[in-house]
Amino acid sequence: MTEVTALAAIDAALAGRAPLPRDNGELVFEEPWQARALGMGVVVLERTGAGWAEFRTHLVAAIERQPLQADVSAATAYYSAWLEALEALLAERGLLP
Repeated sequence: MTEVTALAAIDAALAGRAPLPRDNGELVFEEPWQARALGMGVVVLERTGAGWAEFRTHLVAAIERQPLQADVSAATAYYSAWLEALEALLAERGLLP
């Protein structure tokens, strides 16, 4: 799967309840760690065989648990929730200690 095709699949899977942050149609990464978190999630899901729908459930829950903070950007809050969701998915599958 090419990078463009993979991104389209991610967008489709997360659309509606937990879409990727965008500005004028472009993905928003304010810090390098945010892009790495996205990439890490893609690789982990591909290698574990987890589906995007399964991940989306964890992502929506993580976003809902994130309190709104005036000093935290939307992209930072989103990718922090992304990492929390990834950890929850891996723990649920018994892949984290």
